[in-house]
Amino acid sequence: MPKQLISTAACSLAVLLSLWFLVSNWNNQNLQQGLQNQQDKIQVYQLSIQSQQQQLQAQQQLIDSAAQLANQVGPSVIRDLATLQLQNKNQKIATLLKKYGIETKAN
Repeated sequence: MPKQLISTAACSLAVLLSLWFLVSNWNNQNLQQGLQNQQDKIQVYQLSIQSQQQQLQAQQQLIDSAAQLANQVGPSVIRDLATLQLQNKNQKIATLLKKYGIETKAN
């Protein structure tokens, strides 16, 4: 009888440990699935941020190009307009230049 009791107890312990292992494994799989979902969301956010950064860089390059063009060409155009206004005594050009705070004077 004691051998049967030990055998039954060992089998019961093995069944309990198997159930505990099964529940733990199922719980771990759920946790891993949740973690995978969070990692997928993070990856989507990172791709969105990367796309927005690329758009921002493209806009910044456009702004830099426009500023560079304005700094290179703007003063020459204004100088030429002032010269043209003085040569032709064109009141419309004088009004346009005054609108932007530039007054032409003959030397």
